[in-house]
Amino acid sequence: MNHLLKFQDAHAPRLFFGREEDIRIAVLKDEVDLWNKRGYYITKLQTRIEELLSLLRAEEGTTGNENQ
Repeated sequence: MNHLLKFQDAHAPRLFFGREEDIRIAVLKDEVDLWNKRGYYITKLQTRIEELLSLLRAEEGTTGNENQ
């Protein structure tokens, strides 16, 4: 459950820095970890997270080529 902590500011723990999409995905991953610890397996949510990650990677690939 440390996905969100990667975006936390060291000097102001209530602030998170990063892209909104990355922070939202980190929150979802932490939620899945929490549910898995409690004995629930949420495969649909895990699948959705993977879909969102692939979409973000695809967008980054297209936006990166436009600047060249």
